[in-house]
Amino acid sequence: MTPKSRNAFRPKILIVDDIAANRFALRQLLKSIDAELIEAESGEEALFKAIEIKNLALILLDVQMPVMDGYEAAELLREEEQTQHIPIIFITAVHRDEQHILKGYSSGAIDYITKPVQPDILAAKISLFMELWRLRFGLEQEIITRSTLEDKNKFLADHDILTNLPNRRRLFLEIERATARADREGKEFALLFVDIDGFKSINDSLGHKIGDCVLIEMADRFTRLVRKTDTVARFGGDEFVILLTDVDDSQHLIGRINQILLSARKLIIIEHEEISLSASIGVCVYPAQLSDPSKLVDFADIAMYKSKQNGKNTFSFFSEEMDAAAHKRLAVEKQLRHAIKNDEFEVHYQPIIDAATERPIGVEALLRWNNPTLGSIPPDYFIPIAESTGHIHEIGAWVFEQSIMAITEITSKLPLNLNVAVNASTLQFKNSTWFKTVQKAIKAKKILPENLEIEITESLLLDDCEEVNQQLSAIHELGIRFSVDDFGTGYSALSYLKRCPINTVKIDRSFVQGIPEDKEDMVLIHAIIAMAHGLNLKVIAEGIETPEQWLFLKQENCDFAQGYYFSKPLPINELKLWLSDNS
Repeated sequence: MTPKSRNAFRPKILIVDDIAANRFALRQLLKSIDAELIEAESGEEALFKAIEIKNLALILLDVQMPVMDGYEAAELLREEEQTQHIPIIFITAVHRDEQHILKGYSSGAIDYITKPVQPDILAAKISLFMELWRLRFGLEQEIITRSTLEDKNKFLADHDILTNLPNRRRLFLEIERATARADREGKEFALLFVDIDGFKSINDSLGHKIGDCVLIEMADRFTRLVRKTDTVARFGGDEFVILLTDVDDSQHLIGRINQILLSARKLIIIEHEEISLSASIGVCVYPAQLSDPSKLVDFADIAMYKSKQNGKNTFSFFSEEMDAAAHKRLAVEKQLRHAIKNDEFEVHYQPIIDAATERPIGVEALLRWNNPTLGSIPPDYFIPIAESTGHIHEIGAWVFEQSIMAITEITSKLPLNLNVAVNASTLQFKNSTWFKTVQKAIKAKKILPENLEIEITESLLLDDCEEVNQQLSAIHELGIRFSVDDFGTGYSALSYLKRCPINTVKIDRSFVQGIPEDKEDMVLIHAIIAMAHGLNLKVIAEGIETPEQWLFLKQENCDFAQGYYFSKPLPINELKLWLSDNS
């Protein structure tokens, strides 16, 4: 709602008194009331303004006025159809006897206030009238399409209050109608599940007011792209559903979907902020892809998540393979909620070997999950789910605490100066609790900072986020080292090696596995090690499985190594035995 329209819908109070000082005094008393105050200095002027002014909620009418007194003015106001519903409160310093009070009520007044006015009583009564007025007229102007309260309630029941779009209830009614028509006429329709990419960051960084404006703008853009026979609904949050009728031509449908993607990408400017977004769309066609209309929205939603996985700003059509994958994901999400409480997680530790001494100098902490219902679930499957559901923060903190306890236990029993490397995701660095968890462990002297290394990804270092940069710097200032995991597999921008507090790079196993057959891998490894050493960085090679690989890496002056050639990841008790035998 614009400021202009909001002001037009604000309640108004008409103050009628022939003495300017009295009107001024009432204005001062009503300062705290959320209403527009309008003055009239005679009964005649009051009649004129009461007819002309919209949203007049109350009239404060002085009884004693020349030419036309308050009683006469009240009677005339009651005779006019436009003004007969407006409440009138008489304000007078005389005529307090029962006869004159009854005369006031018979003239149309609904209350009497005597002078001198008691501010608390006046404010309480007027606040009550303002509340009554809002109950009657207080629905915002944008969502009012009918004049009666019944019609207004009906509109609200099936429309979204922010965007004025149909809500879920109305959407499912439209799907029923479209299904009946498709069955009757042999036509197809498409359901598009649209999710705004990156919308959460808008709310987090610019606030919910800007976020609401973005949703209103997106709703307007989508609505302008569809026909009268189509439906655009707000499903919830930053999710919209678009129902497109008569889509027998698949190429035409794809063209319309691309129009929607293009409209979502157009720059939005709100309060001098330039906002660039995109959308991910899932598509399900009835009855070509699905004969059960009750599952249309769910399956379009599944396809939308596939678009997210494919890099966002794109669309995907639903398939049966997606359905199976979605059911598996939902099962994992459900079990993940209680995995820590049910003691289903276990941290395994893979030794890291010093190439110069060929002795263990540290371990990498690796999370394992064995669920009684789903069995063993690989980390590369459940970690992204934990990130999307927000469970990564609790899980990450648990792994960190377990790893520190394990190293403390080992070093207290074995004469070793052992380091531990713990993985952390971008989402953890965007949450202040992660730094507090690390800081608390260092302050409590649970581990020396030089014995702790945090493994991060290249994508985190390229995330131009102030929160991430601040936490990287703060943790580094504690004396903790950072290593870049899977180096060389993701991005080609290497400037972060200079500007970010990195100590170590890890050569990904995909390069190591080709040794000695793949000469290109060997050239790449040589280049990575030379570049890292030129920047005073240490290098770890992971995924070493053969003596030939180990020999080549030592010849290339790789600093550290890990892999099954030395040891698989081990639970804590097995790690103790391995360290005893190999230190």
